[in-house]
Amino acid sequence: MSNLVKHDLMQNSRRGGIFSAVIPTRNRHKDLAKAVTSICYQTQPPDELIIVDQSAGDESRILVEKQMLKFENIKLIYVHDPLILGLVDAKRVATERAGGDIICFLEDDVILEADFIEQIENGFVVKPEMLGCCGIITNPPNQTVMYEILFQLFHRGIFKDIRVGLYGRYTERGNNLITSEVISGGLSAWRKDVFKVVPFDVLNGFHMFEDIEFSTRVVRQFGKRLFINPNARLAHYFSPIGRDYLGVRQRRKLKECFLFYKKRKNWGWAMTSFVWLLLGMLLESFVQSLINKSFDPVCGYLLGFIEGAKTDITG
Repeated sequence: MSNLVKHDLMQNSRRGGIFSAVIPTRNRHKDLAKAVTSICYQTQPPDELIIVDQSAGDESRILVEKQMLKFENIKLIYVHDPLILGLVDAKRVATERAGGDIICFLEDDVILEADFIEQIENGFVVKPEMLGCCGIITNPPNQTVMYEILFQLFHRGIFKDIRVGLYGRYTERGNNLITSEVISGGLSAWRKDVFKVVPFDVLNGFHMFEDIEFSTRVVRQFGKRLFINPNARLAHYFSPIGRDYLGVRQRRKLKECFLFYKKRKNWGWAMTSFVWLLLGMLLESFVQSLINKSFDPVCGYLLGFIEGAKTDITG
């Protein structure tokens, strides 16, 4: 890494720079319009809004361009290309177009609290060594205490993830930033220079694991300089459009779990934490099958296991 990049990553604070908000989207024009509205009415709106649209039609483009006519202070960059290869590739395209010092990735079915961006920016000022951060979700799916205990029990080693248990528990401002090796991709902000050193993995089809896959490589490269910002909050409404269910979701998760491990098999405790998580995911699939009275989660686990074991890492 060049001395110039090192200097920029250490010294560049956001205040006075350019802030780019990015939304990858596909076939969710109504959800997207609500997300864009919540961005435009921020107490500190972004300097530019980048939409990377993989939809088949033009509904989203037409709707967003009409919305943005009222917000001339925000530069709109609209990329519409159905051939973009999924979420990670959409993020790659956005970083190449972004002019911001800070790039914030958002889901297309979120509603930001009015000061979300302001709080994200404040975090970079308070922690100038910060390379990336994420806010928190105020309406996480209902999770029992037992689920949280089992999640933390089975996600160890290279899969360690402190996010479960944090979301939905903060209602006041003035909270301390929380050091984390994993930050959530759909409500995360990064210094742009990070992407000069740690590229996105666009070759291996990560989606469910894309945030932990990228975050952990950044930590491996730069050390523990990622944070969760409990003062930056949004609601995630989990649009049903284009979302996997039951067996399909379990199948994808298992395959990506294998690929994640294969990229890190030489890291400390990788094999042990991988096998341990596979056991936890097997337990989860049985529980989901019982709850939903369907064999789909268990079948998805088995199919994902086979696919993941057979699939080699690309690149």
